[in-house]
Amino acid sequence: MPAPRPPLPLIARALVPRELASWGLISVALAAVEGGVMGVLVKNVFAASAPPLAVNIAVAAVSGAPAFANLASFVFAALSEGRDKIVWLSRLLALTALGLVPVALASRSPGGLLLLTAGVVVARVSWSGAITIRAAVWRANFPRPVRARITARMTTLSSLVIASVSGLIGLALEHSDRMFRPVWLLAALAGLAGAGVYRRARVRRHRVLLRDERRLHGGAALGGRLRRFAGVLRQDREFRDYMIGMFIFGGGNLMVTAPLIVLLNDALGLARVSQVLITSTAPLLALAISVPFWARLLDRQHIIDYRARQSWFYVASIVAFAAGVIAGQAALLWLGGVLQGVAYAGGNLGWNLGHNDFSQDHDATTYMGVHVTLTGIRGLVMPPLGILFYEWLEWWAPGAGRFALLLPLALSAAGAAWFVKLHCRRLAAGRAG
Repeated sequence: MPAPRPPLPLIARALVPRELASWGLISVALAAVEGGVMGVLVKNVFAASAPPLAVNIAVAAVSGAPAFANLASFVFAALSEGRDKIVWLSRLLALTALGLVPVALASRSPGGLLLLTAGVVVARVSWSGAITIRAAVWRANFPRPVRARITARMTTLSSLVIASVSGLIGLALEHSDRMFRPVWLLAALAGLAGAGVYRRARVRRHRVLLRDERRLHGGAALGGRLRRFAGVLRQDREFRDYMIGMFIFGGGNLMVTAPLIVLLNDALGLARVSQVLITSTAPLLALAISVPFWARLLDRQHIIDYRARQSWFYVASIVAFAAGVIAGQAALLWLGGVLQGVAYAGGNLGWNLGHNDFSQDHDATTYMGVHVTLTGIRGLVMPPLGILFYEWLEWWAPGAGRFALLLPLALSAAGAAWFVKLHCRRLAAGRAG
């Protein structure tokens, strides 16, 4: 019989409703800049705005923006240390919403495509800062035994909102090329409302947290903070090995979306709404359904042991996508979307909470900053690399681009195998200890 789950502490029960309200509203804005949605918008609506290669690179940029925007996370981690977390979070949430406005105003021209891309980057950079600071807030407010369960509630709500809104966006794009403009403006207003709600949130023992951050890290120059990031990787071998696995494994996962969108459009000729449903809506619905399972598992396991199991769902999803594209079978593509959502559910929880298994209260933001900064590096490199690999295959032999997903599959499988190796090492160390 599994042990009964601990009840939520009183402070958590008091804080969760406002968290849910805020993240639910901001998720409407996030749906409009979700990687799959933006990639489909650029590939279909802005296809005639620039040469095909430039449009495909723009697809890689907007689909990779959720990841490469995290390069700015170490700056936000540094700027927010010793400062009011709620003020910073609410301002960054507002800036996330305002990033949607340039997207709505972008004309169908090379300049408009550039403006759209810039708006997406602004929104995603602001969001990366928000989730970096949010890590410290959630650690302070929610104890370890219930943290994954609470995060699962937030993730489920956010996923359902993003899935619903992205599905409606797909229908709007299918109906008219102009419908995206009012939709993006409405999404921006919802995001601003979410930022307003969060201004009234609270952090448990906030003054103590800020005092400890100022005492331990306050006043350090940005270069000193970068050295602190490097010091974490140098001194904490287990965390460093975990980051190596995340770079290889996550690199493969981030490489999938951009070439997949291009293939769905150019090779398979799927309708716009089907492209959005496969790359965004279906995965998010599957995420919402499966996240409670992963939350129970993560509450009981160290992140390395957890990743040794969860990572193979990503591998399975890429296998289904690759097979569906190569064979031209839409059913396999839908299966890939569902498997990707199941993998996303576990990956989202692990990504938000995994660093806590290595850090202490006073350096949780530093560990999260390292994690999301490395995510940003692979987000900057991997989506364009996936597009260039597709373009090279097409240059080498027209039609060979269908095999472009085999490269991210190899990376993802190698990373999953690395997590299994780390898991076995932990087991051996436990027996020896």
